[in-house]
This record gives sequence, C-alpha cells and structure tokens, in this order.
Amino acid sequence: MRNEPRKLTLFFPVLAALVFVLASAPAVCALVWDKTEIKQYAGIGEPLAPYVFTCANTGATAVTIMRILPSCGCLAPVLDKKTLMSGESARLDIGFDRTGLAGEVERFVTIETDEPNHAAYRLVVRADLPEALTLAPRLVFWKRGEKATVKSIDVKTNLPQPVEITRATSNSDGVSVKLVALEAGRHYRLDITPRDTDTPRLTIITLQPAKPFPAGTALVVYAQVR
Repeated sequence: MRNEPRKLTLFFPVLAALVFVLASAPAVCALVWDKTEIKQYAGIGEPLAPYVFTCANTGATAVTIMRILPSCGCLAPVLDKKTLMSGESARLDIGFDRTGLAGEVERFVTIETDEPNHAAYRLVVRADLPEALTLAPRLVFWKRGEKATVKSIDVKTNLPQPVEITRATSNSDGVSVKLVALEAGRHYRLDITPRDTDTPRLTIITLQPAKPFPAGTALVVYAQVR
C-alpha cells in the first residue's frame, strides 16, 4: 500500500503527456484529392477548359460534401457525387469565365464536408491570360495643387493582326487627351492633361478601336486629381 502514492505520482504525468500528444497530432483527412492546384493557359480570346479535380474517401465511414464555395462569380463548380462511401471517388469540374481578366489570375474554391477532424479543403485554380491590349498604367493621377503637367499611358495591341486605335474620348471637359500613334495598329501613347488640379475628380477615358477586340478586353483608363 505504501507504493500507491508513488504509482499515482508517476501515472498522472504520463497521462498528461499522452493527452498532449493526441491533441497535437495532425488531423487525419478522409478525403484525399489528386491535386489541390491547377494552372492553365488560354490564348487571347480563347476560353479556359474546365479545371478537373478528383477526390477519394480513404476513411472507414461515409463523407458528405456539404458546400462548395467559389471565391468569385467567375467560377462554376459542378460535383458529380455529394456523398462518398468508404473507397468511393468523386469528380469536381470547375468552369472559369475569363471575361474581363488578363495576366496571372488566381481564384479558389473552398470545399466544406461533415468530417469531424477536417471540415474544409481549398482548391486553387490559376490562369495565364495574355492581354489583347496592354495599358500601362491604367491610372494616372495628380495631387491637388500639383502643376497640371502632361502624363502618359502606353498602349500596345497584342493580337496577331494589327488593330488601329482611332481615338480616345474623355468624359470630362476638365481633362484633355491626345492619342499619338507610335506604330500604327500596334503601339500608341495617350497623353493626358488636366485643365487644373484645384478640385479632386476622377475622369474616365475610353479608347475606340477600328474593329472589336475580344470580349472582356479593357478599353478604359483613368485620370484622377486626388
């Protein structure tokens, strides 16, 4: 009987250590995805093919996918099976509407399940989308009270065939614009001059091409007095 206090003294630290190890152990995921990131390239005016992910239930019990939450309205996820029994697989197709997007673009989808130890997964979709029209920068600005000097935006067309930019128009009488052709159909400079910088304002300037660019091509730049 004299040894019982000693045994209890040893037991509780061992128990505490065991609880700590179990609590800090990484959660085991029943769903295993074949990949969690996909990157695609689409040429100017070309649509993106669906992004295809598959998952398998490697656990002993059924898993139900409760919600699929895209990060923006440009993504359209379609799941072929909501509840997966042990050993079953499912396919997730994600449509990506590239309208209005250009350059290196990243979006994601969050998958919520009823798994007790791992309720959510994140799948990333990336796209490399060359621009039909490069505008650099998209915004020029002057601080209030600054000298009203000319500032320029570089305009380049990147389509296989040249496209003339015929004119640029401003929605404000307080800002004048001048379009200078550096290489017809390929390269232009847009010179922008405010009448004054006394009052904060934002001006929208629209480029007008001789023939349409692919849908979603940005044809608008901005001039601002801050």
